[in-house]
Amino acid sequence: MVEESLPRFLLFEMADPGELFRLASMLPAPFVNYSEEDGVLFLSLGGLGGVVSVYFVRLRERLSARFAHVNKLRGTYQLGDEASMEPNVVNVEILRVRRHSLKLFD
Repeated sequence: MVEESLPRFLLFEMADPGELFRLASMLPAPFVNYSEEDGVLFLSLGGLGGVVSVYFVRLRERLSARFAHVNKLRGTYQLGDEASMEPNVVNVEILRVRRHSLKLFD
């Protein structure tokens, strides 16, 4: 009988939201999750052997924007409610999560 193993999580707390947005901008479908209840932005990426890497940042203020516009040339970002059509900008969608089961804090 083969025992199914649960995924293992590696947690990475990022220095600031810009780091997380720049990481997400490299994905084929760029997005981050936002838990308003916890005040946390996070991104989870599945890997080999059932290991899931979770990158997160704790926010000091409530986030109301729907997108982070990441300028790939400058390495900067701006928040907005509509997608940007500017060249060299990747729109990272901010998805609101009502509930999650990640244990991000001790």
